[in-house]
Amino acid sequence: MISCEAKMKALVRPAQKEDIDSVILLLRNGLDSRLSPKEWRRLFEYPRVQSQPNLGFVLESSNRLVGFLGAVYSERLVGGQAQRFCNLSSWYVMPEFRTSSIALLMALLGQRDCTFTNLAPSQIVTQVMKQCGFKQLESHKLRCGPRLYRGLVGKKSRLSRNHHLNKFIRILEVLIETPLLKGIELIRRNSPAEFDRGGVRFLAGADLVRPMLSRADQQLLDDHRQCGHFLVHDEQSYSYIVTVNRKISFGRRSFVDFVASDVLHFSSPEPALQHWKSLCRLIVGHEGSQAVVADERLFGPHCPEGLRMPYGAFFKSENGVNPRQVDNLYTEMALLDLLMYV
Repeated sequence: MISCEAKMKALVRPAQKEDIDSVILLLRNGLDSRLSPKEWRRLFEYPRVQSQPNLGFVLESSNRLVGFLGAVYSERLVGGQAQRFCNLSSWYVMPEFRTSSIALLMALLGQRDCTFTNLAPSQIVTQVMKQCGFKQLESHKLRCGPRLYRGLVGKKSRLSRNHHLNKFIRILEVLIETPLLKGIELIRRNSPAEFDRGGVRFLAGADLVRPMLSRADQQLLDDHRQCGHFLVHDEQSYSYIVTVNRKISFGRRSFVDFVASDVLHFSSPEPALQHWKSLCRLIVGHEGSQAVVADERLFGPHCPEGLRMPYGAFFKSENGVNPRQVDNLYTEMALLDLLMYV
């Protein structure tokens, strides 16, 4: 155990399975009560590496948990070599013990031979990441959808920052948002799960996609059954895409839900990029979303047309892993219903 000082004495130790219920209670009370205990439990109960060392680290005082920093571990093949990844998740410490917060991070980062990622840090956490040697993994996300939809999202995100225009925004929502999003919903109801276009095959859904995948990609699918799975297959290769639906928050209530399919994994992007618009229509039609969102690094140098959104994600690696080799599988992004803030 690692001793640390707060207003009261506290200890940092590895989190284990017997801590799960107490950690969930702590996170619901202090971090996000919107997620149910069952939803929070996804963070701890999913296919993991065989040599998983812990569930993260807890801060304990007088036999009660007062802080937690989660860790989602995975082992991935990178450049033909097995690499261990650790995704930081759900960092919360009770206010009276905040001076001990950094002890949780130091305990986690003290584990060797890991590539660490933090995909949704707050502004305060971002500064801590930089001071601890983390590098920027991503600076923007790309939102692809109907042009009018992209324009509405861009305008709404700017207006939502001006409180003097709240009345105007509400009128905008009633007159434009509802018919637009409902219209998109009517169109996508007729989207097929499988079709051919110009000799290229498009598939949606785990059951259709899985038989077409390599053994390694089949394992990724089996470990992420809760996600959306898509395939673009031509004569020479395929693009395998994994997505998760996320609600978009503009910092205020909307009359209708803005939902985007966030791309977690994007293998061999060439076939998909050649037929990107058809693929996007397949994804939103199958997932019931209005747009597709992806980290720009997943596309390489050739990004499709879309709305660029500032986005900060960070990683730290001493094993030579570069940003293009890092995706968002086996992370809190795949396990928790996290809002996307615009």
